Amino acid sequence: MKGGEAVIKALEKEGVSYISGFAGGGLAPLWPGMRESDSIKVFATRHERLGVEVADGYARATGNVGVAMTGTGPGATNTLTGVAACYADNIPVLLLMGQHPLRNLGKEYQQEVSSSIFDTVVKWKGTFNRVDEIPGIMRRAFTALRSESPGPVVLEMPQDVLQAEAEDIVLNYQPVGPGRKPAPDRQDIDKAAQLLVEANFPILNVGGGALGGDAAPEVLELAELLSLPVASTLVGKGVFPEDHPLSLGLGVYPRSRYATGPALQINRKADVVLAVGNSYRLPNGTDGRPIPPGVKLIHINADTGDLNKTYQADVPILADAKLALRELINAVRDRMGGRPAGINKEITEEIRQAREKWLGEWMPIFTDNSFPTNGYRVVYDLMQAVDRDRTVAIHDAGGSRGYLSPFWVATRPRNYIGMGGMAAMGWSMGAAVGAKLGRPDDLVVHLLGDASFGMTGMELETAVRMGLPTLTVVVNNGGTGGGLMGMERPSGPPPTVAVLGGNFSQVAQGLGAYSERVDQPAEIRPAFERAIRATQEGQAALVEVMIKPMRTPELPDDWSL
Repeated sequence: MKGGEAVIKALEKEGVSYISGFAGGGLAPLWPGMRESDSIKVFATRHERLGVEVADGYARATGNVGVAMTGTGPGATNTLTGVAACYADNIPVLLLMGQHPLRNLGKEYQQEVSSSIFDTVVKWKGTFNRVDEIPGIMRRAFTALRSESPGPVVLEMPQDVLQAEAEDIVLNYQPVGPGRKPAPDRQDIDKAAQLLVEANFPILNVGGGALGGDAAPEVLELAELLSLPVASTLVGKGVFPEDHPLSLGLGVYPRSRYATGPALQINRKADVVLAVGNSYRLPNGTDGRPIPPGVKLIHINADTGDLNKTYQADVPILADAKLALRELINAVRDRMGGRPAGINKEITEEIRQAREKWLGEWMPIFTDNSFPTNGYRVVYDLMQAVDRDRTVAIHDAGGSRGYLSPFWVATRPRNYIGMGGMAAMGWSMGAAVGAKLGRPDDLVVHLLGDASFGMTGMELETAVRMGLPTLTVVVNNGGTGGGLMGMERPSGPPPTVAVLGGNFSQVAQGLGAYSERVDQPAEIRPAFERAIRATQEGQAALVEVMIKPMRTPELPDDWSL
C-alpha cells in the first residue's frame, strides 16, 4: 500500500464523508484512493480558502470533523484565513496540505511554503516524514480534533512520502473514535453548586463550548431547575431554545455586542454568572468592561487558555461542558433542600415584558415601507417566510451579522451558525455549502452584504454544480456599509474606497442559480417564498435586496436599557 492510499483509508475509518478544496500541487498521490473510495466524496471549490470554509460549515452544522485539501505554495497561503476562523471558534477541521518532495524542501523550490505559516492558528500540526509514520500521525490528528476543546489540524504531506510503499500491516489504521473529554474536579463543582443555590439572581450564559460539547440537554435541565435566565454568544446561539420563556437571546454578561433588549435588562440584575463554554473573546464576545464588584463568575471551559483570560473567575472549572453540567445538576439538587425547583413565573414574566418592549421599539424598522429598505426589514420578512425548526441560518461579517443575529429566533442547536472570532467577509458562502452537505433535508439560508459577495460569490457555482440548493440573500447597499456611513467624516474613507457596484442577481443567473433582484419592500417576502420553492425543487437560489446603509444600534453607556 502507498502512503496516499493509507491516508484515505484512515479517513474512511474515521467516518469522513466529504473532502472539499482545490486540486493543487502535491495532492496527486491521494487521487487513486479518493477515486476508489465508496464512502468519501471529494469535490472542488472555486478557491482554497472556501474549501476550508465548506469544511467549517459542515463541522458547525453537524458536530463532525470537516476535511479540506490544498496544494502547496499559494494554495496553502490561501487557506490561512479559513483555518484561522476555525481556530478562533474552536471548530474541528482537518486540512490536508500537499507538499513538494522532502528532497526539494529548503531549496526555494517554486511555490515552496512551509506548514509553519499555520503555527499560531492550529490546535496541532503534523508532517509525514516517513511512510510508516502516517497511521500514528493520523491518529494524533484525530485525537486533537475530537478531544478537549477542538480546533483545526493541518497535515503537511510531502509528495514522495505519499508515493512511498509500505506493507499493509505497517499502514493498518485503528480509528481514534469519539475522543477524550476532561472531567471536572469535584471540589470545583461543589463550590459552583453552592454559589448557584445561595444566589439571589443567578444567570446562565452559554458559548460555543456548550454547543461543541453537545450540552444542550444539560443546559435546559439546569436552567429549568433553578429558573436561570439564559443568554448566548454568537457561536453558542441555539444551544438553548430562544423561544423558551427563560431565553434572553443573544448577549452574554458583561454586555455583549448585538445583545437583545432582554439580555441587557436581565443580565444587569445578576449576582452570580455561570458561563459555560464561553471564550470571552473581545470585542465580539463582550465590550471589555470589567465585571462589577459583588458579581461572582463561575466559568466552565475545556480549554485552559480561556480560563481567567479576560475575566478572573471565582470558580474556574477546566472540563467538558456536558460532563461538568451533569455533575453540577446533581450537586445543585443535593443542596436545594426544601427550595422549590422549576420555572419562576415572576422571572419569565419580566423577560417576556422586556422582549415585548424591545421588539415593539424595533417594529417600525422591521415594517418600514420606505425605499430603499433596510437590512432589518429583510431579516424580518425572511423569518416570516421560513420554518425555523427546519432551517439553518448563517450570518456573515459586518452589517449582515448585526441585522440577523439579535433577531433570528434559533429553536434548536446548530440551526443557527454564527462565527465569532475571525469575522472574515464572505465566510458564509462556503459555510452554507458545507452546512447543506451535512443537513441536506433542511433549508440552508445565509445573509451577506454586496461587498462580501464580491469576495466569495463565485462559490455559488459550487452549490449549483454539486446539487446543493442553498438560499443566498445579498443585502446590497452599494458599497461597504461602514465606509458609506463614514465618508462624511474628515477621518472617513474616500468614495473610491467605500462605493461599489454590481448586479449580483445577474451573476447568480450566469452561475446557474435561481435569482431575483428586489427593490420594493412589499416584494421582499414574495421573492423569498419563490426562492424557497426553487430550493425545494433542487435549485440553488439567490435573492438580492437593495437596501440603504444603516448602523447597528449603539450600546448604552450604563448597564440598563
